[in-house]
Amino acid sequence: MKRFLILLKLEYDGMFLPLCAIIGLMSVLQLGLFGRRLRATGGHMPLAYLIDVGGIPIAFAIGFICLLALIWVRLTMNYTTSKSMYALLALPVKRGYVYLAKLAASLLGGFMLLAAQMALLMVFNAIAGMRAVSTHDEFEIARRQGDLYLTLLDSNFLRMLFPPDLYSLAFSMFAFAGSISIMLYLAAMSRARKWLYAALLATAWLVLLLVTFPLTDYTWTVNVFKLLLLIIVPFVAGVKGIRLFVNGEVTG
Repeated sequence: MKRFLILLKLEYDGMFLPLCAIIGLMSVLQLGLFGRRLRATGGHMPLAYLIDVGGIPIAFAIGFICLLALIWVRLTMNYTTSKSMYALLALPVKRGYVYLAKLAASLLGGFMLLAAQMALLMVFNAIAGMRAVSTHDEFEIARRQGDLYLTLLDSNFLRMLFPPDLYSLAFSMFAFAGSISIMLYLAAMSRARKWLYAALLATAWLVLLLVTFPLTDYTWTVNVFKLLLLIIVPFVAGVKGIRLFVNGEVTG
């Protein structure tokens, strides 16, 4: 376990600065878009509307895509540019631990992105509240009381990302974490020259995500089945990714 934690620290340290740059870019972009929409509406629209229409979902999607690209690039660069993968595989640890450390570091990076988005939501709520106070709009000031929770309920984007009930939250978190796991496995398969399998897996995962949301369009039985797929598919991808490393199929 100690050796795994050392590998995890190495992986996380390596992606920390690029991850901070991604979060910083996403934050600046979202703040700029939110401020523009707030000025355009005079601050007299619900926070959920400002978020959904103001381009916040697109900015988050850009941040998430950049994170997935970072995961791919880091694994690729380990074999091409820095050649650090050969040093990692030469360490006195099981080869599977190297893949697990990469997966754990990637998931930590993903949840840092989610935490940054939640922090930005609180900033948006504070900015909108200060705008209401500065304009002496009593109705807006009263409506802002407890508006953060109402925003989570009213915003289509936030209701998908941070659902208010545990059942829907499980879908969102497993879909989010699963996408990260799938991306790392796709990067490993690309280094193993398994292009066809990678393309089929990527297509299947995208189709699964598209039919998963929104949840209300399906019966309870179908939703449970989809939740199981969201758990099983990334788990199997993780196991097979470990096997690729153990069997030495991932090469430069």
